[in-house]
Amino acid sequence: MSSLPPNLHHLELFYYVAKYGGITPAVRKMPYGIQQPAVSGQMLQLERELGVKLFNRRPFALTHAGNELFSFLSPFFSELPNIAEQLMGEESYHLRLAASGTILSNHLPEVLDKLKKDYPNLRLSMTELIASETAENLLANQEIDIAITTLHSSLPSSVKTIELLKVPLILVVPEASEYKTFSKLPISNNGEITEPLISLSLEHTINIIFQNELKNRNINWDTHVEVTSLELISNYSNRGYGIGLTLDAPGIKLPKGLRKINLRGFPQLKIGILYQGKLKPIAEQFALSAAMHAKQLKT
Repeated sequence: MSSLPPNLHHLELFYYVAKYGGITPAVRKMPYGIQQPAVSGQMLQLERELGVKLFNRRPFALTHAGNELFSFLSPFFSELPNIAEQLMGEESYHLRLAASGTILSNHLPEVLDKLKKDYPNLRLSMTELIASETAENLLANQEIDIAITTLHSSLPSSVKTIELLKVPLILVVPEASEYKTFSKLPISNNGEITEPLISLSLEHTINIIFQNELKNRNINWDTHVEVTSLELISNYSNRGYGIGLTLDAPGIKLPKGLRKINLRGFPQLKIGILYQGKLKPIAEQFALSAAMHAKQLKT
């Protein structure tokens, strides 16, 4: 007798043969198509693997070994349809999202409140994004269903996008600041703005857009204070650490004590949905609700 475990497919076929009382009725009633000679051959192979006879062919009757094997296999194979249905049921109301902390706290609650009315058993897994590249990795690893983040041209071809908003870049300064417009910021003879800049790290799309446009204008302005969130930019700008680079995001008011400087002529940041493959119904419904929410923000 072989020391290797028996072939799982052979065991499944035997389960149906034993359940339906023979090879011919099993072939008729199995949930997938297979020819009778193939089943007969695989049953003989299973008996050779186990070194025992499992059933008599005519008339059909399980042997003692066959009864033992069927009793062992039956709980597993009989419950497979139920566990599959249960897992699909749980997955149907589980939504895995990733977005920046600002989006998670300021915009998603309203969208999710509406979604919960259609999915009372809604189960959520939410991940705070630090950079859009993280979203791409999470999608590639199938760890999330949807990411709401910045859109850029270098996305992999497997990633699909839905644009939600275009958000202007702005600078923020204390209300008492002497600077009213970007053109009035102090620039040295070598084209460098001399005031300290507070911004996210260089790999963030907001910084890439800003620095590329400065380059187009032959202006240099390096980050003096690097932080990890837009909230920190506002906080440290308010405390006088420098001029903050942030977003004029709809529905989000500047903290008290700050004033914005518009960046006319600068490209806007595109915010949208990233996903892969076909969205399951709950994710599709979320995407529609998010698009409606974004449309309302524009008005």
